[in-house]
Amino acid sequence: MTLTIRGLVRCALWIGLYLLLALFPVPWVAFAAGAGGPFLERLGAALGQVALSVLALEFVLTARFRALAPPFGTDVVYAFHRGMAVVALLFCLAHPLLVLPLDQLLGALDPSGGHGLGAVALYLVLALVALSLGRRLFHLSYVPWRWLHGPLAAAAVIVGLLHSLSSPSLRGDPVTRGGVLVWTLCLVLLLAWVRVAKPVLLLRRPYRVIGVRPEHGGAVTLVLDPDHHDGLSFRAGQFAFLTLEGSPFLAREHPFFFSGSAQRAPRLEVTVKAVGGFTRKVQEVRPGALAYVDGPFGHTSLDAFPDADRYFYVAGEIGIAPCISMLRTLADRGDRRPHTLVYGSADWDSAAFREELAELASRIDLRVVHVLERPPLGWLGETGTIGLEVLERHLPRSGRRACFVCGPDAMMDLAEPALCELEVPVEDIHAERLYWA
Repeated sequence: MTLTIRGLVRCALWIGLYLLLALFPVPWVAFAAGAGGPFLERLGAALGQVALSVLALEFVLTARFRALAPPFGTDVVYAFHRGMAVVALLFCLAHPLLVLPLDQLLGALDPSGGHGLGAVALYLVLALVALSLGRRLFHLSYVPWRWLHGPLAAAAVIVGLLHSLSSPSLRGDPVTRGGVLVWTLCLVLLLAWVRVAKPVLLLRRPYRVIGVRPEHGGAVTLVLDPDHHDGLSFRAGQFAFLTLEGSPFLAREHPFFFSGSAQRAPRLEVTVKAVGGFTRKVQEVRPGALAYVDGPFGHTSLDAFPDADRYFYVAGEIGIAPCISMLRTLADRGDRRPHTLVYGSADWDSAAFREELAELASRIDLRVVHVLERPPLGWLGETGTIGLEVLERHLPRSGRRACFVCGPDAMMDLAEPALCELEVPVEDIHAERLYWA
């Protein structure tokens, strides 16, 4: 994200909107006819409402409204989404501690007791956070995790709402109850959009796989054409959520970067490497298969730096996909600026697009630096991993350098700080991770 005044204003507006929505129910509860009691008790009631708001807004954060897209990366939004789930859990735990006397706390944790709905909501939120934090620990694949995660989140919000509406202060105040009911209706409409309306719209705009192209390193490129509609356009460096041979109602979509030229839209290309159950199934897709594309998304794009003097790309493994999309786009545009790509691979056979990169170097001013962890005998190029020393040798020293970083988390964790250490302004570094999939 470029740190302009406009960007900072957009950040402030986006954060302000989130806070406004998160705190919306609090005044209704604070000024309810039955509100009163000690400060800690009222604070506990407010925290319970904020927890409920935060849980409801988790659906907004992942609903992918392009009109409400934040001025920072989608990976930041999803990281914020996970962090706020933990915040909601802490507020849920604080709620009974502040509202109830100590001698009633154990009884409040009994789902069959007088606070049964509250206890059930708390257990659902605990399960939700545990499932999210433990997904990688227990090697739970994306689709079964998604099937568990969505219903758990919806159940936690619905039960929490029922618990809130059953509180004495709301039962005795029709105005406050009406306000919370309006807020509930908004949530229902949001769920209807995410789970019903949006899949219906995707069903009306299918794509067909017209080509399947194997790449080095066990990757495969799918070529997609819109099926009887105009398709979509995208900016080189963006990504989309792809559903293959299944209904968008099944919530089986996965995020992938576009790898084709943005100048050739509406034809789309995505390159996938077999690293999990779904990506291995992609290897078996044949021309004619039906697909659904929800996008484009993401802030990483060469068009974010139209006035850059030169572009510098750092890619690792399948992170080459958005970079090859940018280079193909620039070649189709006839761009004359100098470009440098530092591309890390496990070995030479794993370097996807290596022949095309050599061909692109004849169309644009491109220098490709391959970095191999296991180089072949007689290799004279860079070896090891992409860190400070490698980047220092190849980073251009003059002009405004627009830098793009994409690859495995370990590589990005090294490359981004290294670029900052090499005095690249943070606003000139674009990076986006699809690690939530």
